[in-house]
Amino acid sequence: MHTFWLASYPKSGNTWFRIFLSNLLYPEHAPVDPNHLPISNLIASARGPFEEILGFHSSLLTREESARLRPALDQIIARDWQDEICVRKAHDAYTLLPNGQPLLGEPPHFSALYILRDPWDVAVSAANHWGISIAETVDRMCCPGQNETKDLNATEQLPQQLLSWSEHVLSWANSPLDLCLIRYEDMYTDALPTFRKAVDFLQLPYDENSIEKAFRASEFKNLQKLETEAGFIESPRAGVKFFRKGIIGEGLELLATEQIEKLQEELEVVNQAIFNIGIN
Repeated sequence: MHTFWLASYPKSGNTWFRIFLSNLLYPEHAPVDPNHLPISNLIASARGPFEEILGFHSSLLTREESARLRPALDQIIARDWQDEICVRKAHDAYTLLPNGQPLLGEPPHFSALYILRDPWDVAVSAANHWGISIAETVDRMCCPGQNETKDLNATEQLPQQLLSWSEHVLSWANSPLDLCLIRYEDMYTDALPTFRKAVDFLQLPYDENSIEKAFRASEFKNLQKLETEAGFIESPRAGVKFFRKGIIGEGLELLATEQIEKLQEELEVVNQAIFNIGIN
């Protein structure tokens, strides 16, 4: 089966989109329980399927050894996929292995839907999720070649290479994969056309009415309510909300001027490159 990567830098709306997709594909369950999505919730870096297929614990492998095995395992996962559509979450940057093989597949068997969010808002949300300061988060987002080596779910996920924020976006934008880019901000302010664009890219035969109903069932306030009532399995720590605010522009109010300027430089690099590549 063809694999669609749902790719993004962490805390950019990936989970929100997967909940929308669940509500679209399974309207009889809408609003879906985020803790029990009716579609697979398999991230590219998950250790579980990796170990199940290999038959031994992934901790026995070095970072380099596990990375070399991932492309073959992703092909096996796609071959055995049971859902209507194979959409898998990915926070890795699109990188090449030492032998020149892409870590995350090649056309025609892989495509990517990329969610882009303003980096200052990513910084606020990621700092809360990672349990570090905003200053440290901004430094991490602006650090070329940044590796995600100390993430919270290290026992559940294989090491991921994020690169800097701009490098992450451009690694996917410059990849050979057929790619559709949507902006987190448009998911709020221009919801129906934005989700329509994504649904069409995923080759799903749903009309405007179905898309709008799925979006309404996935509104952020509903997700916050569900998390308050029942918790959320992806919450990073006790007492820390996953669906914290989800608003646009919060980072511009909370970040220092020099932090905003650093992230603005990252965004300008991305916007210019996307314009030159011709990605809408």
